[in-house]
Amino acid sequence: MFIEKVFMDIAKLQKQLQAEHKALDQKFKFISELQALMTKYGQSAEELVAILTVEPAADTPPAKKRGRKAGVKKAAPSIKKTSAAAAPAKARKKMAPRPLRSFKNPKTGEMTKTRAPQVDKVIKNWAQELKVDWRSLEV
Repeated sequence: MFIEKVFMDIAKLQKQLQAEHKALDQKFKFISELQALMTKYGQSAEELVAILTVEPAADTPPAKKRGRKAGVKKAAPSIKKTSAAAAPAKARKKMAPRPLRSFKNPKTGEMTKTRAPQVDKVIKNWAQELKVDWRSLEV
């Protein structure tokens, strides 16, 4: 039983070593290819590091990150701030009302005005009776 456990541990270690060996092979391959490119284009390691660590120009503002700031915890939703220092929420802009549109029944001459003709029952009925699109009834 003890021997079986030792063999299982050895098998686990072998698998782990094979995985590490594969990772090191990939790393070595990357480094050797990178060195070949550096010699091909005449670049040193310092120049490559300088290229890869380009800092933004002083006049360029830093890119804005989306989401919450790190380390800032969001308050529970049930807790409301009653502090006078808390800024009031911005009021939403009120949308402009839809324009008032006039429609005429060509058969009867009856007129109606509405802001939402696509859902107006009177206009829908007229369009069904005349077998036309409701848009054609607009004056």
